[in-house]
Amino acid sequence: MTRWGRYLIRETLPLLAAGLVTLVLLLLLYFLLDVLADVLARGAPVALVARYLLYKLPSAIGPGLPLALLFAALLSLTRLGQDGEIKAALLAGIGPKRFVAPLLVLGLGVSALALLNNELVVPWSEERAAQVERDILLISPETIVQQGSFFEDALGRSIFIGEVGQAGEFREVTVITPGSASGPRELLQAELGVPDHAAGVWHLSDIGFRVLRDARLTLDFRAETATLPVRGLTARSPTATDLAYLPLRELLGRLRVDPGSPKPAEWTALHRKLAEPLAATAFALFAAAVGLYTFRRGAQLGFVAVLLMTFVYYATWSVSKLMGAQGTLPAYVAGWLPVALYLAAGGGLLALIWRR
Repeated sequence: MTRWGRYLIRETLPLLAAGLVTLVLLLLLYFLLDVLADVLARGAPVALVARYLLYKLPSAIGPGLPLALLFAALLSLTRLGQDGEIKAALLAGIGPKRFVAPLLVLGLGVSALALLNNELVVPWSEERAAQVERDILLISPETIVQQGSFFEDALGRSIFIGEVGQAGEFREVTVITPGSASGPRELLQAELGVPDHAAGVWHLSDIGFRVLRDARLTLDFRAETATLPVRGLTARSPTATDLAYLPLRELLGRLRVDPGSPKPAEWTALHRKLAEPLAATAFALFAAAVGLYTFRRGAQLGFVAVLLMTFVYYATWSVSKLMGAQGTLPAYVAGWLPVALYLAAGGGLLALIWRR
């Protein structure tokens, strides 16, 4: 690599570190707000909350790395343009290619790091973060059960109470055990439930129990009585696991089960596993193109414009992954659209620069 390339990378790396720290802190705050109600209501110890945030750190680093590179590259090229260093470099015979190549090398390095983090570290840390969240839910006091509402217990099951009797008994009890994106794994319905608070269980009667696999019924039977252990009820919506955080082998295994079914969520997650780390490379190309193009036009990017360009990707990514999981967009479009937009914009701007 040339001296100019090494200089360009040295100018970008400190901003990359600063941007990564800022974005990771914001994402950790988002994760904390997701469990804040339970933390406050149950008086969870600070050490338990700190452990939860520590395990969520790799999940924040995954999307944070590419966004931090976009932020850093745009700011570093803006600073070089303001100080006249881009003009001096062009006068010295340094062409656009030598601006783009170092940032692409940095982008490929960040993409490789993000891919390894998402595949090796994130599945391990997400499993432990879920365990810590269950520990938080197990801390008393219990949430008051109200009729006509869905609750979630510490095991991740959704529980619905149709009616609460005067003696404290429950009627029309429904217990749903979540499964994959295609539907729940188990469904239990009972006409009557009597809570035993001392033992932490419910005594159910007149029960129907169904076991499903990929939305198909595999077992259906009835029972007169059953005992259901229930701990840590909380009146919040269950948070679904992001399928893109599953190991590649497990995700491919889900796709092999019943290959005739659409599985839009699983296919979108597979495309995202490849596209999201490569976003860093697309961002490097885009940042180099924007920096050179604005310099040619005699304009400079402000800090607010840099922030806007950074978070446009996050907004596009959030919408496209949701539409892909719902089947509204084809999986490959939902997975690659945010990256393709920046890649196309960067390539178009570079084509204009080279023509001039």
